[in-house]
Amino acid sequence: MLLRGGRFSPAANGGAEHDSLLVENGRIAWIGSGQSAPSTDRTIDLQGCRVVPGLTDAHLHLFMRAQELLNLELGPAAASVAALLQRVETACNAANRGEWVMSADYSEQFLAERRHPTRQELDAVSGGHPVLLRRTGGHLSVANSAALALAAFDNDTPDPPGGTIERANGELSGVLTENAADIVAALIPPPSVVRSIGAIRKVADECLGFGIVSAVEAAVGFSNGFDVEWNIWNALRDDGGLPLRMGFMLRIDPADVRRLGLAPSGIDDRWQVRTLKFFVDGIIGARTAAFSEPYADRDNSGLFMEEPAELRAKVIEAHSAGWQLAAHVIGDRAIANWLHCLEEAQRIAPRTDARHRLEHFAVRGEDAIARVRALGAVVVPQYGFLRRLGTSFAEAVGPVRAQRLYPGKSLRDAGIVIASSSDHPIGPLSPYPGIAAAIDRTTSTGLVLNAGEALSVDDALATYTEGGPFVMGHEGRRGSIEVGQFADLAVLDRDVFNIDSNAIAETRSRLTLVGGEIAYSDGTLAS
Repeated sequence: MLLRGGRFSPAANGGAEHDSLLVENGRIAWIGSGQSAPSTDRTIDLQGCRVVPGLTDAHLHLFMRAQELLNLELGPAAASVAALLQRVETACNAANRGEWVMSADYSEQFLAERRHPTRQELDAVSGGHPVLLRRTGGHLSVANSAALALAAFDNDTPDPPGGTIERANGELSGVLTENAADIVAALIPPPSVVRSIGAIRKVADECLGFGIVSAVEAAVGFSNGFDVEWNIWNALRDDGGLPLRMGFMLRIDPADVRRLGLAPSGIDDRWQVRTLKFFVDGIIGARTAAFSEPYADRDNSGLFMEEPAELRAKVIEAHSAGWQLAAHVIGDRAIANWLHCLEEAQRIAPRTDARHRLEHFAVRGEDAIARVRALGAVVVPQYGFLRRLGTSFAEAVGPVRAQRLYPGKSLRDAGIVIASSSDHPIGPLSPYPGIAAAIDRTTSTGLVLNAGEALSVDDALATYTEGGPFVMGHEGRRGSIEVGQFADLAVLDRDVFNIDSNAIAETRSRLTLVGGEIAYSDGTLAS
């Protein structure tokens, strides 16, 4: 198949820009001028479109988004507490007796009042059904009395390790964070395998529409427990898998790895299982991310999800067994804790090129970049959070720390690989708002957060086209437009190298190829 009349981004070696490309056996076989193109059975006229390597989202939650599609949706459409309660009441009235009513896309930030509904408000509309509203991202939930009772939570229940059961005037408010929210979520019956597979495939198709050819599922087990979710993923693979090149981070401890007889898969171009995921702290929105100093608007500094000594022992065991390790680390105290764990593991069991991961890396300490570089670790940020959540983050951490949010240029200058991601559904699935924010560092309210950390268009795009393949060990196979690489390509609807950042944010793909196969087309490019 010949792709003719496009604008192909220069190869990684700085080669010239060409207008045509030949695909054979799933790989790029030739690049050059259409005037000298070889004859083929099939030609697609690209109509002058910009073509870039297919993008990798190095950290997103396809499973979580799929469950949002299957559960009560309480996203931006529920614009007030009253509107939210009306939706909950409608869902409860339609549910079978005793059936849970659950949402996975709730956020108080969507509500005019900017507050959570109270336990009593949920009780008034739930008709006795247990209700759990999981905040986008899964780090905080709001439960009604029926759900709290099933978890045996009452006014005297102590906070579990790594979580909080919040109260108002000495009584349960219904708000639960981190491990406390997980205890209630674990009581919900498992989702349907067949319906989950269908919903995951729908989300994968949405990825392809943005030119995403590869995705790393960020925490298998985070929403419904590992055994339930892993069973669904394996059933999907047995049913033909996905057109995306998939990687998986498993949210299980080394003890569970031994119980299940799992081992790292090594490098796999289609279905890679070689990463274990840990959660070191929480999130800024719930004030559970762990900082060395208190929040600007709250008299606490966050929390660790488990004791540092316990985490360190798990990291050493998993590292020694050959796993790539990833950790959710938001605050500077959490980042320092994770780096210490990795340093100890490397000291005890030296490995070359382990490519361990730091997910988020939101507010670093002074020596963090040097330590990351020394370890050869990869940073996996979500620059799109700057645009969507940057103002609220700045209010929470204060003006000084706000200027350290989500570094860009300082990481690149240190030679650290950046593998960008969306963290969807917390952030938008499209990679382009994140690329735009990495360039202009501007929040939705116009606040600029450390312009000195801005990346160029080329570097921002490369965090998706090159950084993602690198963290998966796929460099040399995909990630640039060169002869011999997989024909993983995104034909864009605009030239991202010649427009402003606001226009970049609206980019979509017109045609997406994975391994030379057309995985997505908007129907505008003729064959």
